[in-house]
Parts: sequence; C-alpha cells; structure tokens
Amino acid sequence: PGAGKTACVFAAVREMQMKNKSRGFNFVYLNGMEMRHPFEAYVQLWERISGTSQCKPEAAAAKLEAYFTDDDPDVKSEVTIVLLDEIDYLVTKNQSVLYNFFDWPTRTFKRKLVLLGISNTLNLPEHLHQRVQSRIGLRRCIFKAYNADQIHSIIKSKVELASPDFPVFQKDALIFASKKTSSQSGDLRKAFRICRLAAEYVMDGHADLGFKPPTVGIKDVLKVSRESFHSAQSNAVTMCTAFEALLLVVLALLYRSTGREQGGFDTEEIVLKMDGIANAFGDEMYLPSPSLSETLDLLTHLGESHLVSLRSQRTTSVSCRASLAGSGGPWPLAALLVEDIAIFHALKGTCHGRLAQKYLGRM
Repeated sequence: PGAGKTACVFAAVREMQMKNKSRGFNFVYLNGMEMRHPFEAYVQLWERISGTSQCKPEAAAAKLEAYFTDDDPDVKSEVTIVLLDEIDYLVTKNQSVLYNFFDWPTRTFKRKLVLLGISNTLNLPEHLHQRVQSRIGLRRCIFKAYNADQIHSIIKSKVELASPDFPVFQKDALIFASKKTSSQSGDLRKAFRICRLAAEYVMDGHADLGFKPPTVGIKDVLKVSRESFHSAQSNAVTMCTAFEALLLVVLALLYRSTGREQGGFDTEEIVLKMDGIANAFGDEMYLPSPSLSETLDLLTHLGESHLVSLRSQRTTSVSCRASLAGSGGPWPLAALLVEDIAIFHALKGTCHGRLAQKYLGRM
C-alpha cells in the first residue's frame, strides 16, 4: 500500500485526456474494498456505463455480457477502461467475478474493454484458478515500496510546491521522516501524515514564537512519529475484545483502501464491512458480527480509550438505518486515532493475530 499504483493509473488517464486521446474513451474506477459483496462490481460497472440504477447483480452481469460481446456492425465503436482496485476483495468461491471481468476483454467486438487490476498481494494470480490465470495473462507491473531517497524526493518536491518562498521543513526533518517511513512500510501516505502532524504540532505552538515564521525541525518530526508508531495506544489495542479488534481492523482497512484522513467513516460502512469480514474469516469469536447498536457501544468504548474519534454528521440514510436498527437520528462518523500499522503490530501477538495478518499484513 502507498506505492503509487492507483495514483500512477490516474496520472496516465489524465495525461491521455489532456492530449485529446480520450475520444470514445470511458474511464471507470471500481474499488473492491468499498463494495458490500464482490457481485456489486457488476452493478457499479453497468451503472457507470449505462447511467441507470436499481439493477440487481444477476441482471447487471447479463447486461454487461450482452454489451461487450455485441457483434452488431452498426454498434458505435468505443473504448472503456476499467480500473479494478483492491481486486483481492472480489475473489469469490468459484472466482466467477474476476473470471468474467478478465474474460470480457477477450470477446469484445466494437465495444472494447481494457481492464487494469490492482492488488496488494504480489502472488494473487498464482492463488487463482487456472481459468482465471489464463485470462489475466502474464502482463504484470510490480510496484515496490518506496525507499528513503524516493520518499524524500517526493515529499521535498511537494513541500517546495506548497511553500516556494519559505522552507517550512528543515532539511534533516524531511530526511528523518523519509527514513522513518521507509523502515516501517514504505507507504508514502504515512510520510505525508507524519509531516502534516509535525506541521500541525509546530503551528499549535506558533503563538509562543511571536512573529518568527515557524519551521518544522527534526525534533518535531521525531515527537509525532513516536506517537504514531510507539504510543501508549498500542497497549490499549492489545487489550481489545474480539469485536473491538474486528472493528479496529475494519477501520484500518477502510483507511488504507481510501486514504481518507478527514471526516471518518459512516457507521453503516463499518457495520456492513464488519459483517463481510467476520463471515469471510469464519472464526466463531467474531460471529455473529455486531449489530448497529452493539457497534455504537464499541465505538463509544474505543473513543474513551482514545483509539477512535466520533463526530456527528448532518446527513443520514433513513432507509438503511431503519432496516438495520429501526431508529432515527444521524449516524456518527468514526475515524482512527492510531496508525493502521500500529494496529497490525499490536494485534499480531494476540489471539487476533491471524485476523490482523490476513487483512493488514500486506504491508
């Protein structure tokens, strides 16, 4: 994670659009982690192509089959590029979803389909059925984790772009943040997070500096990095119950897949994802997965332990809320107050180690 896979594809698409090469070109982004079930991929793709909604997975799959394999010579020629992110979460028992998605490009006529799949598991194709492997082929691009020099070069250019006239960060501070991130995971997003937290820490104390412009030094980065990777919160994680551990793993997965650092996640997202992971993992200690009311209690307790933050939101989904809980009022948004890597390391030595390894171990 954080090696630039998704960003690289988006950059390539933007470049093609700027060069006016997007005539008859449709780009669709799908993320397996954000779906309640792998079959939802059919629905989302058909909705993006057709502009319609309220379609069941079976019907969407049939419509996509007919759409891409239509050999009518009068059909308008067009190209659809689909970026299938987090394809690990689209693997079903018979792997029919991945098979169909990778099979359609081989059977198109005038409606061409280009499929790009992104996975954080390097050997995922080797774990798939032979028929799926034959459709995926051997064309693979491996993104290695960033090393310290690469991370330093990227964050240095970003900082200079944001503040060209004043060096916000001291040179040693950026080098330290780069080396710290490289030694932990190589996830570029974590380097940006450390730098942002260090800048916020310095700005909070800027009132004591008078009119002197604030500068982020190595001691500031060291302080926030220690709090991120080796805080007392890790001890609280190791003491979590089964459902609390499940909830933290889900939040870490949602954060990792979306990169979202502001706003948090709706309780509905959390409840549905907990149910999906608990059933997929199959361990009885996590089954049945927590209900909405139980999840709210868990979030409250984790909030008291300073592992998550809760805040209210203005909008809500009455139909979904009624179906799950039968109650009114907006659902709170939950956000992690501890790094996903810290959750992984804290849980891997506990009875929840297998859960953490399966869903957070692909660093």
